[in-house]
Amino acid sequence: MEAGRLVLLCGAGLSMAPPSSLPSAWTVAARCYDRYVMSIDPACPQELRGDLESLAEIFAKEDMLGSVFIDALVPWEDFVRPPNVGHAAVADFLITRLAAGVVSANYDTLIERRAQEYGFDLLASLDGDEAKVQARKHAPLLKFHGCSVRERRATVWTASQLTEDRVIAARIEKTKTWMAHHLRESDLLVVGFWSDWSYLNTVLAEALTGVAPLSVTLVDLAPEDVLQAKAPELWTLANSENVRFTHVQRSGAEVLDELRRAFSQAYLRKVLHAGRAALESELGAECEAGWLDPPDLGSEELYDLRRDAEGVPATAAATLRNPGPSEVLGYAHLLLRRAGASQTPVGYDLAGRRIRVVNGSGMLLQTVQDRFRETPFEVADIVVCAGATDVGLPLNVVREGRPGDIIRPSASAAWLDLPAARRELEV
Repeated sequence: MEAGRLVLLCGAGLSMAPPSSLPSAWTVAARCYDRYVMSIDPACPQELRGDLESLAEIFAKEDMLGSVFIDALVPWEDFVRPPNVGHAAVADFLITRLAAGVVSANYDTLIERRAQEYGFDLLASLDGDEAKVQARKHAPLLKFHGCSVRERRATVWTASQLTEDRVIAARIEKTKTWMAHHLRESDLLVVGFWSDWSYLNTVLAEALTGVAPLSVTLVDLAPEDVLQAKAPELWTLANSENVRFTHVQRSGAEVLDELRRAFSQAYLRKVLHAGRAALESELGAECEAGWLDPPDLGSEELYDLRRDAEGVPATAAATLRNPGPSEVLGYAHLLLRRAGASQTPVGYDLAGRRIRVVNGSGMLLQTVQDRFRETPFEVADIVVCAGATDVGLPLNVVREGRPGDIIRPSASAAWLDLPAARRELEV
């Protein structure tokens, strides 16, 4: 992860994990078939009920793929589900650029939706050219298979579209060009991508020809013989000479969540180590090793701590891959740990007082406090704004008020800069 070579290839398996639980290709085929039989052609062959590509090809030949199959038969409502922990991890990796890019074959917008819930405007790209544009703002999410909300009629359902639909053919070629450039010497993490649709495996294999990744990690519950039979070209690529190949038989969402936890813990470990020299200088001795260990919490709780370490409220996303200036912030954390404060999901508990530590490096205390006014602080008694300076300025008076007023009330926590917090907490 630290090398910046991580590229994710995501398929349907990512979105099939709960609570998303999106339908498989077989289930989508069955629902399309049932709708078609009930409303249009009761004599449609039964063997097509589980063959999505063949069913779609019937409509493609009749030039009705968009107007009938895509518009009327595809159960798009089944793609509107809550994101899972895997989507959250991918969104986080894109926003922070921990991943250099993500290539997805999924129509759903659950990655984008989770990013929006974090307060970030993440836009997917449909081809390599769009990916280059979006790369200015965040690592690109390239959905070469199409999107359920953007150009829905240009979603890919059958192999004939790759050559006969000029829009899709051009999109695939631009995607291949982008992949050939960005996947070279990368570390590929393949999650739920080994598709039952042979043409998708072929497209990916063609795009990866000559790319020579450094490593391929395949996360899929299926055994190796099944994966090799589904996509022999991809299997050959993954097992090429000089390519480190690993097959992890686990849920893709779970693996991504663990990877995200490891990233967040590494981030917070860097914050703690940033304050180590200052505390050791004060103590005249080395820090205890346990003080430098990151919290053992869930991925969302660790994410909230990263937000605090960046100095952003819950209405904004954490965007940094590595901490900014954190000496005072790390020092504040270590002071509390040395004093015996116990870790909680939002900060610390010291002698029954709930403490939250927020990065205010280079800012006025009142400015940081006002930034956090949209998020209540009932979870903390004291907020230590490490690195901020308290000059006694009043807060934004428009936001002041009493609980129950129409005007937003003041936060209940006491906001203190580090010197004041040390006096108050005797640390």
